[in-house]
Amino acid sequence: MLKPVFALGGLGMLTAMVNKAGAGELKTTLLTAMPLLPWVVLIELGRQGCDATATRLSYGARAGQVPLSVLVRAQLIGTAVSSMAPAGRAAAEATKATLLTPYAGGAAATAAAATSQSASLGAGGLISFPCAVASYLMTGWSAFTVAMLVHGFVLLLASLGVRAGLRAKRLGAWMQRRCGKWGAHAQSFQASLCAGGLCPWRPMLAFLGSRVLQVMQYAVLAHAVGIDATVVQALFTQGLYLVALALGSLVPGQVGVTDSVFSLAAGAMGTSAAKAMSIAVLAHAVQAVFVLVGALTPLVWRTRKVTAAQVVAPAVPAAA
Repeated sequence: MLKPVFALGGLGMLTAMVNKAGAGELKTTLLTAMPLLPWVVLIELGRQGCDATATRLSYGARAGQVPLSVLVRAQLIGTAVSSMAPAGRAAAEATKATLLTPYAGGAAATAAAATSQSASLGAGGLISFPCAVASYLMTGWSAFTVAMLVHGFVLLLASLGVRAGLRAKRLGAWMQRRCGKWGAHAQSFQASLCAGGLCPWRPMLAFLGSRVLQVMQYAVLAHAVGIDATVVQALFTQGLYLVALALGSLVPGQVGVTDSVFSLAAGAMGTSAAKAMSIAVLAHAVQAVFVLVGALTPLVWRTRKVTAAQVVAPAVPAAA
């Protein structure tokens, strides 16, 4: 019920920011930047590849059971869900787990989704620290710098906390007592999570690669709107996005939230509010392309039915 409220709130913030920045200057900046937008889309395809690789690595020994075409399809659909649903990343992992369950089994798919979520949080935390360094170089000990540092530590702790909590023996015993006929699946789920180490390094590195590509995206976008595209500037911009993503996790697409954060940081970026905000608007445009692709994917790309007999019993644990 609250989703429309948050969406309307985001649109209201966006409208206010457009009026404040100046619609005329914003339009001119966006039109000037359009020729470079295909490069941002191309980099986004690379990011999708990294995210899909992270999902595949999260399945560990079960990865071979998931056909590549099915994984790509799930990734496209999951991207649309991630962009539009509240708590998008978690919703996307749940969606991908549902789509891949017929191939790997429910317990393995759920464990892989939890591993992937933990790895995504860890990668977001790791990239926040160089972003915070860039913010310090540009703004000193500002609110932006502190926010990026806090964001990094919180995400790393959340990553390890989710992983450790789900691997706890007491939780496994409780799940077996409470889940009744699903007790065996609960046991297999936890066995999959406990197969590797506490930190899922391999999928985390794949997600980190995706974040590095996102830094490149923001460098291209900054250059497109007329801002110096240095490494420090690109990392600072990435940090702004991550903070906005955390603040607007309940707002579909973070529309209005990201734009407001970028507009507020215009002074630190040494540019006008319209140019800073244009980066966020262009990022929304690229996001909208992949939301449309993901929304159309289940309609135009059908997969063959998989019977229960074709699914291998979920006894092989998923490595971290």
